[in-house]
Amino acid sequence: MSKVASQAGPNALTIVAVLAVLSIFPPLATDMYLSAFADIQAYLNAADGALELSLSVFFLGLCVGQLLFGPLIDRYGRKRPLLLGAALFCVATVLLLLTRSAPAFIGLRFVQALGACGGMVVGRAVVTDLYQGQAAARTMTLLVMLMTLGPVVSPLLGGILVTQFGWKAVFVTMLAIGVLAVLLTLLLLPETLPKSKRLATPLWAVFGDYWKLLRSRQFLVPALVSAFVQAAMFSFITASSSVFLGVLGLGKIEYGLAFGFVALGLVVAAFVNNRLLAKLPVAAVVNRVLPLFVAISLVLLLVSGTHRLWVLIVPLWFSIAMIGLLSANGTSIAMEAARGLSGAGSALVGALQFGVAFVCSAVVASAIGSSARPLALGVVLPAIVALLLWFLGRAPFGHEAMASDKNHHELH
Repeated sequence: MSKVASQAGPNALTIVAVLAVLSIFPPLATDMYLSAFADIQAYLNAADGALELSLSVFFLGLCVGQLLFGPLIDRYGRKRPLLLGAALFCVATVLLLLTRSAPAFIGLRFVQALGACGGMVVGRAVVTDLYQGQAAARTMTLLVMLMTLGPVVSPLLGGILVTQFGWKAVFVTMLAIGVLAVLLTLLLLPETLPKSKRLATPLWAVFGDYWKLLRSRQFLVPALVSAFVQAAMFSFITASSSVFLGVLGLGKIEYGLAFGFVALGLVVAAFVNNRLLAKLPVAAVVNRVLPLFVAISLVLLLVSGTHRLWVLIVPLWFSIAMIGLLSANGTSIAMEAARGLSGAGSALVGALQFGVAFVCSAVVASAIGSSARPLALGVVLPAIVALLLWFLGRAPFGHEAMASDKNHHELH
């Protein structure tokens, strides 16, 4: 554990909890309004597919925003850029409440995503500031587990808000959480990157660090594995409204319950992952779980023609749960390889995740029809790519590999 970690040790759980609130912007802004697509489309007099496009554009904004925040947090510390992002999120949310234009709504979703990036990038970097090795992986898993409470509760909360108060109540709730995040950052979150460790190079030069990381298999392969695993989750999110509300005929609140039930698998898996990490190296967990993820997602594809909820939701639950066993581990391996460039590493991990998510989400949205097959393909194809990348594209991973001087010098 680092010197910073030992100083901040008594407040570690508080810090992680605050980071979880800050990181919850994307799942809230993604999931809470899914059940309101039809209502917002009517309000904006938007064309079919406009709301699905606003979701894909949000993923694109998360991709771009993380590349911007990475250099900022390595040069100016963790706290100030984080406050900037939270404030931008709040301003964009207010404007989303006021607009009557579909193109403006889509554009503001991009801006909202840029602001939402701050908590995600800073969260991963702060964990790397405070912890190393197994401790970093377990803390990252705890952070992911807290973050996944967003996908569990936000669709149900969104369904209730839309049903009782209309779709604008969803964005008012987002705004309230954004204001809370600003206050928590000001009052409880310490600065974990001292001035002596901040980069003094010009911001444009920091983009060279991205190139260094992209040239390292130790970083790139686990980062891409995590990205494709996460893309399966975003494919589910994109198609869930069409499948649950359209194909299966659920109501808005029932949709929220079904979505929350599936997302609960992430929380269960994160808990299991913490137990596994107490006994196994991080890479060993990925070795065992990735083939299982592919096998279960193939079962999901086989039953994707059904119109029976429980036939579909059981393999879907287990497929999404596998993401909770893989994403944090892939991220922690990549971040360990990026130690010393943790801001750039965190940004690049996130940019890869949401860049791949943007592509997969857009493809799934364009293929949505009268069955769950686009959803299932959006899960199984990224799972297969992740499996191939991990077993064919990587150098040997493990604690010794991650800690070796050779890998350290590869990046610096």
